[in-house]
Amino acid sequence: MIQLGFHGAAGTVTGSKYLLTVDKRKILVDCGMFQGAKELRERNWAPPPFDPAEIEAVVLTHGHVDHIGYLPRLVRQGFKGKIYATIPTCDIVAITLRDTANLQMEDADYRNRKRLTHHPVALPLFTEDDAEETIRHLAPLPFNVWTRIGEEIRFRYHVVGHILGAASVEIEMNDGSREVSILFSGDIGRYGNPVTRNPAEPPSCDYLVCESTYGGRVHPAEDPHTEFASLIKEIQSCGGVLVIPAFAIGRTQQITYLVNDLIQHNWIRPIEVHIDSPMAISATDIYVKYASYHSLDVQQAGGIEAVLEGPRVHRHRKRTASKKLNRLRGPAIIISASGMCAGGRIMHHLLNRLGDPKNIVALVGFMAEGTVGRKLADGDKLVYIHKTPVEVRAKTARLGGLSGHADYFEIMHWLEPMKPPKRVFLTHGEPTQSQAMADHLKQERGWPTHIPELGETVEL
Repeated sequence: MIQLGFHGAAGTVTGSKYLLTVDKRKILVDCGMFQGAKELRERNWAPPPFDPAEIEAVVLTHGHVDHIGYLPRLVRQGFKGKIYATIPTCDIVAITLRDTANLQMEDADYRNRKRLTHHPVALPLFTEDDAEETIRHLAPLPFNVWTRIGEEIRFRYHVVGHILGAASVEIEMNDGSREVSILFSGDIGRYGNPVTRNPAEPPSCDYLVCESTYGGRVHPAEDPHTEFASLIKEIQSCGGVLVIPAFAIGRTQQITYLVNDLIQHNWIRPIEVHIDSPMAISATDIYVKYASYHSLDVQQAGGIEAVLEGPRVHRHRKRTASKKLNRLRGPAIIISASGMCAGGRIMHHLLNRLGDPKNIVALVGFMAEGTVGRKLADGDKLVYIHKTPVEVRAKTARLGGLSGHADYFEIMHWLEPMKPPKRVFLTHGEPTQSQAMADHLKQERGWPTHIPELGETVEL
């Protein structure tokens, strides 16, 4: 018996969590945190619909929190096995869990001090001790090398772009009577991103679990250099602050590289850049450490400082340094997490900056339903941050060219070499986007598709 259970990223973008059962052996592919609307966030507090103590291993695709953020809860509830990931991803998971724990604890402290909780005491989803215990379970693996989990399961990683170390996962399973193969796409990156490798050709498989975040959209063809340079010039002209909610891993490094490149080629005048995210700072150090895992030629570009750091890039780790940015005058750029405006330090910057029409908020990635980022992207003129109503007078701009997710055209291109699978499961997308991706696969390839519901289990 071989079964696949969908316990996250089904009908929504976040909370990636797939349960594979081969006879009595059980593993998880990804173990992410739900983000976005309150109903989704509350799922993080509910016990999982399986016994964590029965899970033999977790196989991670990459280090974003919606793919790894539930791991400390899993460990606290009895998981004892290994957590497999690519070599750079292990480093990224460590900094992500430590930073997320710290932010959870900071946020709980803030809500208790400001009395912004309906509970007797606001608690973090997990603590720094939980994070450290989880990190001890990490088992780093290279790309393209088979690893066994008992006699029934073996898997290997393939480069998929998106962020440093990100992978698709090819798994072969044998229940004693037959062999079945499945490929989990993970988050598919874009082609030509200067700080990631292009996605590798995917192997053919019996079953495919494919992301559909942008399953019905095509990213704009505009050169991100041109779009970004225009926003920075506008900020320099009016003396405002360009606030950029950005994922600490991948997007922050891409933006820093882009600003430095624009300055180096005289597209814009020099401008001060403030990175207000301990995790982003640590992630940049990991990008430097694993230079062979990304496509950026730092020597040709003038060395690592000219690419990811530089004399006008200021790094703020401590909360006291973050608070001082409230008094910062423009022109300047503030880059802070979380990328979807679902928590973290960016919320304080938005609280402080949204009311000033001289400022610009640049939305550079996907914004899940229910997040402040999504409301800004939809043009709302009033948002609530820490239960405080905030009038939106600042300009908002969407930069689709900086997205780290492949659009449907790029996904179809990635799948082009693959032989038709028996079935494609479309996950990691809002319902409209998953349905659009299903329509493309049916009409253009004739592939059988299924959009699973949360909690659904299918037999392979």
